[in-house]
Amino acid sequence: MSHPFSSTFDALQAHFTQKPDKPNSQLGSTNPTSTQTREPSSSAISLPVGSHAQPGKAVATQAGVDGVDECPEGTPIQSHLPPGVGPGQDNRFLARAAMLSLQTTSRPSPTTAPEAFQLRSDIPRSSYISIQPKPYPDFQFQTRTPLPTIRQSPGPSFSRESGNQAIPSWPSAGMPSNTPPGATNTAFVTTPTPSQPIGAPLSIGAPSQPQTMSTRIDNPPVGTTSQEMAEDMEEEMAEETAEDETEAMDITDSLLERQNALNVENPLPKLPPKRGFSKKYFMAENKPGQSSQRSRKAPSTKKRGPRKAVEPTGDIKYRLNMASNAWLGGRLDEAIEYVQDAIRINAETFQAWTLLASFLQEKGDKKGGLTAKVFAATLQPKEIGGWLQCADLSIELRDQYPDEADDFLQQAIYYYSSALRVDSNHRLARHGRAALSFEMGRIKSAAKDYAFLVERCHTDVYALRGLAEMSVLLADTGKAPFADRPRAAIEAYRRCIAILREDGLDSRYPFDWKDIRALVELLAYVERFQDAIHELRSLSRFLLTRADEEFWDSENDDREWDVDNTRRINVEGYQDGRYPHSSYGSGLPLDLRTKLAVCRLKLGHEDEAMRHLEFIDPDHVDLAEMLDNHPDLLLEGASALYEANRLPMAQRYYEPLRSADLLETEPLVRLGRCYLNAGDQEQAEECFTAAIDQDESNSEACIDARYELAKMYEAAREEREAYILVNEAIRLQEARDQARERDDLEDNDDDQEEDDDAANARAPGPKRDIGTKQKRAKGPPKPRAEKPKKERKPKAQQARRRPKVFARNEERQREEDKRSRELAEAWQVVRNYRESSEAAEKDEFTAFISAGQKLVNDFRSYKDFYPWDKYLAHLGLDQAREKVNARKGNPNLLAMVERLSHNINPEDPSTERQTKQVPVSYRGVPFDEWLLLFLEYAISLAQVGKFEQAYKVCESARDASIFAKSKEDLFLIHVTWAACALRGRDEETCVAVARWFMREYQYDTDPFRMFSALARLCPSPASWYASGPVQKYMLRQIKLMDRAIGERAAEDSGDEEDAPSGRVYQGKELDITLLMLYGHILFISNSFTYALNYFMRAYSLDPQNSMVILTVGHCYVHYALKRQSENRQYLLTQGFLFLHQYYDIKIASPDAAQRQEAHYNLARSYHAIGLPHLAADYYRRVLQDVPDDSANGIMGRNDLTQEAAYNLQQFCWAGGDMQAVKAVAEKHLVL
Repeated sequence: MSHPFSSTFDALQAHFTQKPDKPNSQLGSTNPTSTQTREPSSSAISLPVGSHAQPGKAVATQAGVDGVDECPEGTPIQSHLPPGVGPGQDNRFLARAAMLSLQTTSRPSPTTAPEAFQLRSDIPRSSYISIQPKPYPDFQFQTRTPLPTIRQSPGPSFSRESGNQAIPSWPSAGMPSNTPPGATNTAFVTTPTPSQPIGAPLSIGAPSQPQTMSTRIDNPPVGTTSQEMAEDMEEEMAEETAEDETEAMDITDSLLERQNALNVENPLPKLPPKRGFSKKYFMAENKPGQSSQRSRKAPSTKKRGPRKAVEPTGDIKYRLNMASNAWLGGRLDEAIEYVQDAIRINAETFQAWTLLASFLQEKGDKKGGLTAKVFAATLQPKEIGGWLQCADLSIELRDQYPDEADDFLQQAIYYYSSALRVDSNHRLARHGRAALSFEMGRIKSAAKDYAFLVERCHTDVYALRGLAEMSVLLADTGKAPFADRPRAAIEAYRRCIAILREDGLDSRYPFDWKDIRALVELLAYVERFQDAIHELRSLSRFLLTRADEEFWDSENDDREWDVDNTRRINVEGYQDGRYPHSSYGSGLPLDLRTKLAVCRLKLGHEDEAMRHLEFIDPDHVDLAEMLDNHPDLLLEGASALYEANRLPMAQRYYEPLRSADLLETEPLVRLGRCYLNAGDQEQAEECFTAAIDQDESNSEACIDARYELAKMYEAAREEREAYILVNEAIRLQEARDQARERDDLEDNDDDQEEDDDAANARAPGPKRDIGTKQKRAKGPPKPRAEKPKKERKPKAQQARRRPKVFARNEERQREEDKRSRELAEAWQVVRNYRESSEAAEKDEFTAFISAGQKLVNDFRSYKDFYPWDKYLAHLGLDQAREKVNARKGNPNLLAMVERLSHNINPEDPSTERQTKQVPVSYRGVPFDEWLLLFLEYAISLAQVGKFEQAYKVCESARDASIFAKSKEDLFLIHVTWAACALRGRDEETCVAVARWFMREYQYDTDPFRMFSALARLCPSPASWYASGPVQKYMLRQIKLMDRAIGERAAEDSGDEEDAPSGRVYQGKELDITLLMLYGHILFISNSFTYALNYFMRAYSLDPQNSMVILTVGHCYVHYALKRQSENRQYLLTQGFLFLHQYYDIKIASPDAAQRQEAHYNLARSYHAIGLPHLAADYYRRVLQDVPDDSANGIMGRNDLTQEAAYNLQQFCWAGGDMQAVKAVAEKHLVL
């Protein structure tokens, strides 16, 4: 992956990562003289003749010393160092020598003698070069950085004035005064040569050290003073420095600009505030009297929290940059690949996960975007904003994927909990978790969160509303610990109201009519109706700005809220016109007026209650507008009237809601009782039936609906329907009791995520700055305070068609005609599917499933097709069980079920006469077509994985009296049953169906073969093939056969499941299949001794049967391998005798598959007893005798080449023949 900027990046990275001791690593020079090539003799520093250094010991070093600039590129550098002074040993000596370097005179003659120096006298004479002590005129030179400090020793002293150095003459003690004749001292100064122009920079040898100073001394013109020369040199040095800095900046400008742009697009998170060590030494100033250094005795500060994120490396930043460019160019897939590549390099890169989340969301993969967001939030767990974003995405996905709503809600709760672990006082996260916990049914957890919020802020009305609702729901459970929750919520509301009355309303948490209603409902729940009325009136005046009119509290009626002033003007203290009329009667909301009427009804003040109920009376208001906007008020008024035993008036309020289909289960039951009170049994039956069909849960209303309808049917002499209903009620009551027991056991599961809240809660004090800008909507959180009104779900398809006993004949006929039309349309769908079954699409298959379910349920709901006990069993009722368990339930249900069980006569004579008349069709469709529908519907359910439902359909077809009389129909039903079990790999059901075949078709060979085939085709971990019941059944069959052959009584052995009795075994000889089947059952149970008895009996009946011979031989061999075998060699001899007989029979077959089978079985037998040399020979024969296996059978492949090659390869591996292993694998084991 190349980029125009990658080469610059690599160069810069190499520049900053080069080592100091690496030679020739300079970037280059902009000096024009650096490009000139010089001769080594003209630029190198040569050793003078007669010097103390050894000749020929020139050392090439890296350009530059401490305080000396690098030499131009291409100039060879040589230096003679004093003995014992190597690179990096005495830099001060070399620094002083570089500082004292002088420029040659203005005369161009190359023979001009250079200036001489005197070096330090403390260095031995043999370790340096003799220099003439001739001083040079004053000069100045410019340095880039201050020179290193030079150790003061016997010698000259230095003075620094305004950056210039005055160089005095060195003492000549101990030093030769003149250079030997003919010697040229060039130890530190290079004289110009013809190949080196005047003004070229000096080449100074030095140890390999990083450059810190650059000195350039050019030859001045003739007559130039030292001051002018210094000024010129200073200007040139400044220009050179600017050029060098400009060149260095040019190298990095483009990279830094690009990186800055990338950082702007993807800013790194703010670092957390410094604490402990870093805050003490890098942020705090030193106080007077305290040392800035850390005391040695002070205890070490342990760093807490996650480690600091590592700065992304260059390759990761480059990929993120390329991803941003690809995204800007519209190449979203390419951008995702770049980001994924960066994550592959380092999965802890926060910016990469953030980019990936945004890219995936833009692409439409919101699930993947959520996953990336979660990883990003995990990398920065202290950032609350990331967790809140994850929670928002989960809630959004919950609405898009209703099937996975619970999973997404659970994830959102976890993300809110993660945010609360960072800041337990974060109100937004706690509000969100409380709302989601309530939606998930975790009432206790939600109540904890709302209580936490209320304790931290007494005026948080959103939390107060949730707390009020949770308190009522917890109290409804009837558990003692939750009984006082509503009273605690009342006290919280009163505390909030007291604060608001004193300080005024809070704009952040607006207190409005919803809060008044919540408080009144709490007071009504604890049956403090008088307090509820007082709070409602007082708080309503507070919101209507009439809080000073407290004299209304002394009135016993509600004339304050009358629409007119007829009764108000008679109250002392009332001043007409002081406040507008809209702040009195018309200012009270309709829902609070209804609540006021309910409280008055509870207290028995019916006159005042009726004054308020007139505002919602269906006969006096716009009913359509009331049903659209305030149906809950009608329901509330109707319920209050019903509880006050005003049933006729309650019925008048319920009926509009029923017409609009807005009644739930409990209101329907109450309306049915109202109809019963009025004597309208037809309408009561419809209400109870609608309540049963609408809700199949174990609620109290569902139980009451069945009980009321059962009492009606019992009075109408419909004992069977009444018995079914009362048993359904008992079953629901049992489920309800079990649910309560589970709730008691799992009482602490709802708050499992809240255990660490106390530990995470911070002590009072300043809040720690999290440093994250939360991308949330401004304003206070507004979670719902009331449970949203659920949308009415479509009624589920009822499993049983319930008759309408009290309906009129015309209505019954109308209902039956409607039902017939629906079933006719379903039959048309089924017939169309049969015609296009070869290429049926998914929509047609789904339509067939729906139509089949409707038709099958209609057939099963007809009681005359089933015996009474079978009909109850299909409904999930067991008559004997219900009698026992009903004693623990409702006493009314117990009494009714006992009474009905004695009155029911399953053997009704009329029913017997009907069964004697054999019908030929049902709803105009022949029973053969109904049977075909049952079988097709069962197989279709098995194809979509609904195996239990498929079994139920087959069971319904089997138990139907219409099909039970036909042996062919039962055969087809059980074959279909077995096919569904094979589809689901249900070996237990396969064995059960096979046993039915063996029992119904007793003494035939084919049922035994079918049993073996089903067990073979349905592998499972737990084998039912050799189970105890199967062994006992097979043994009874053999005993029965033996008795019949032995001319004993050939009566049936009395099987445990509907075994036919009195049947005689018709066979003249023993059944070899039965003997072999029972022998194989014993064989796989490792009972070889007993298995041999039955195998030998079969061998005596058919000595040429290859299968029998093979089985006998294997049984002998496996018996010989057991530890309990007494004569192992004899058993092996017997076994291989039979195996070779089997081999001879098979090898003579013209079918290659038969011959290959013989080779493999014999090879495998030798392999089992540890004779690889014999087994290998037969394995090779398997590889040579290969059959044509182009068309595989239902039982699998016929070619055994791969199995034999693998076993042969193992032999070669054990013997160390790796070439043979490779050859066998390449030839036979390559797929």
